[in-house]
Formats: sequence, structure tokens, C-alpha cells
Amino acid sequence: MTTPDTELTVEQWKRRALRAEGAVRHALWMSPLTYNNETAEQMRDRFHQHIEATYPDLITRYAHQPIEVYKRVDACGCEDDGSDEYENDHSEPSDDDENVCIRSYLGQVCEHCEDEDGDGPEWKPYAVEWPCPPIRAINATPGNAEVLAAGLTIALEG
Repeated sequence: MTTPDTELTVEQWKRRALRAEGAVRHALWMSPLTYNNETAEQMRDRFHQHIEATYPDLITRYAHQPIEVYKRVDACGCEDDGSDEYENDHSEPSDDDENVCIRSYLGQVCEHCEDEDGDGPEWKPYAVEWPCPPIRAINATPGNAEVLAAGLTIALEG
């Protein structure tokens, strides 16, 4: 299945991977500031400030992850033939503990964005289909992703 996010260029994927690797490398390199008797919370805050300043696009991508949406078992229309395959395809619980049919894929929505007007997809009207506007904007700006993401992060928090 191809989603608009998988249509990024090889260079964009490479850049994302290198930036994620840089963030992980920084996390592994960090240690508490012993001269200042830094607490774990202070170290965490220092790390968050560094990531927010250096990799805002990664933060935006993390906050706007896709969630797959499927029909509920009672509305999927599949015929129960009593097979193990049917049982496996209809035993996946959703966020609200209702079982869903993994044969009835509806699409992806953003974990963070909401459509207050209910103009989202007919199968989830108060959600925003993924990729949502912030992710599409980052994907559309291959050279200045971090600059754009910084503006988006500020706008989303404000």
C-alpha cells in the first residue's frame, strides 16, 4: 500500500534517517552535568531543548503519526465461516476495546490533528486524514524541513 508519505524521494528519506541518527547519537552521548549537580529532570529538559532546537521536524513527525482505521467487526460484512483465519482477522482490539476487522481497512488519520467541524473522512469525521497538513508541508519542503517544522511546532503549541 502506498501512502503519500512513502512517495518521498530517496534524498528525503536519507535526510530523515541521518537526522534521526543524529538525535539518537546525541541522546546516547549525553551525561549529567556533574559540576552543576544536574538532576535527571534537568538533564531531560536540556535534552528536550536541544532536540526542539536542532530537530523540530522530527518532533512534528513524532506528534503527527498515522493511525490505521478499520471497520468494527459488527459492521464489516464478512461472513463468519468459523475458520481460524476469520477469527484472526476479527480479533484485533481497537482503542475503545471494540474488535475490528483487519480485512476492512478504511484509511489512516493523524494521531494529533482533529477536525472540529466534522469535515474529516466519512468513516471518522472528526479526524484528519494522514498525511495531515503539517506532515504534507514538511514533505513538500525537502531543503528547509527543519525551518518549516519549527514554525509548525510553534503554531501547534500556540
